Amino acid sequence: MLQAQESFIYQSIILSVMSKIQTALLKGLVVFFIAAFAISCSTRNVSIQLLVPAEITIPQEISSIGVLNRSLPDKEQQLLNVLEGFVTGESVLADREGSFNCIRGVEEKLRQSPRIRAVAIESDKYRGTGTRQFPELLDWRAVEDICRQYGVDAILALETFDSDFEIRKRTSRHKEKVNGREVTRTEHHADLRVDVGSGWRLYDPIHRKIIDQVNFNDRKEWSGSGKTEQEALDDLPSKRHSINESGRFAGVQLANRISPNWRTESRTFFVKGNDALKDAKTQVRYNNWDAAIVIWKKLAESNDSEIAGKACYNLALASEMKGNIDLAIVWAEKAMKNYHIRKARNYVAILHARKSNEEILREQMKE
Repeated sequence: MLQAQESFIYQSIILSVMSKIQTALLKGLVVFFIAAFAISCSTRNVSIQLLVPAEITIPQEISSIGVLNRSLPDKEQQLLNVLEGFVTGESVLADREGSFNCIRGVEEKLRQSPRIRAVAIESDKYRGTGTRQFPELLDWRAVEDICRQYGVDAILALETFDSDFEIRKRTSRHKEKVNGREVTRTEHHADLRVDVGSGWRLYDPIHRKIIDQVNFNDRKEWSGSGKTEQEALDDLPSKRHSINESGRFAGVQLANRISPNWRTESRTFFVKGNDALKDAKTQVRYNNWDAAIVIWKKLAESNDSEIAGKACYNLALASEMKGNIDLAIVWAEKAMKNYHIRKARNYVAILHARKSNEEILREQMKE
């Protein structure tokens, strides 16, 4: 009897302790989420359009390129590819369509380029291997002839294009209520994976050299579902559509590689702490950065170190928005070193990276 009472007492103590731990954990989570919410509400995001440099620098003499599809096989090999398509179930001539979408993807992306003009060459006169293996280099006289014919300075050739498909089927079971009764349903799923490889060469006829040679490997995935296996398969895009989409994406990737391009990034600034910060937020909303700068400069001299630090950080953003990267770095470093604003450390790194990019851009844009 005594042992039973002791056991009951121990259990009561354990339950009491566990209850207190759970309560403490719950309170901690509540405090965490409140703090996270408060932090998110204390800042706002603003978008900035940036011109970012190309991955490689094209010689200044080249301001226009002809984009040539050389990935198609010769007629004998093309017949073998068509026969293979029938055997494997791949879309007949889908790679042909996908390769021309690669060309169009480059041309469409470079229409937005401030550096290079592109001309899509729809000719299929120049053939390659029809596989992922690079063919021999184009004859330089042929490159010069194409440049003269299309009025361009260089030739960007899609040398290889190939795709592989895989469809995986699976099922899952879940319970649901039908007329008040719980029943188990089987749902069918189909996953389509498309691997596309594209190989490129950039021919410089002026110096008779290859400026760039690169392979892109892209994977796209889609999922479908339905009550039957056929419904799941029907929920997937066609193989031809998926290849065309992957081809166009590969073209865009290549365009970004050879030409500066515009990109949208997000920046953060502080909006809470006092009424003046709220007023500045309103000015930013209406894109009146000069008025916001006047407010933040006054706050940067505040005796309240938290307010002064936030103002310095915001002034860094304003300087970047107005194109003065050096001044932005000064303000961001002041927010970081003098006022220990945690966000400022990452922002300083971003600004230094942008300054480096500006130097590359000046070279690429002939400034």
